[in-house]
Amino acid sequence: MAQEAVVMEPKGAAVAAQRPARRRPETSAPQPEAAVRYFLASKDAQGGNPSLAREVANENEALIESLKTGMSFYTVSEYRAVPDLAGKAPTIRKEAVRKTVASDK
Repeated sequence: MAQEAVVMEPKGAAVAAQRPARRRPETSAPQPEAAVRYFLASKDAQGGNPSLAREVANENEALIESLKTGMSFYTVSEYRAVPDLAGKAPTIRKEAVRKTVASDK
């Protein structure tokens, strides 16, 4: 009597081999960061709605002025809603608005 070895393959392995590879969803191009603007809080602010006072040039200046005056500061980023009609269904995406610097004449 000769013994025969039978190799059984699990059902899950055969099914997995037949499936096509999954596609990753398309990722949109990275959006440029909006220009951040820095504002000192006004002295009459009572913790309710933000009350913006003077705008400063950068974060370092905002930190220094905040330390000197004891007031907080705010950062503001500006975006615009833009329709995107490229896909099957129209979508709305945000677009960063860059701060334009007026040239001295």
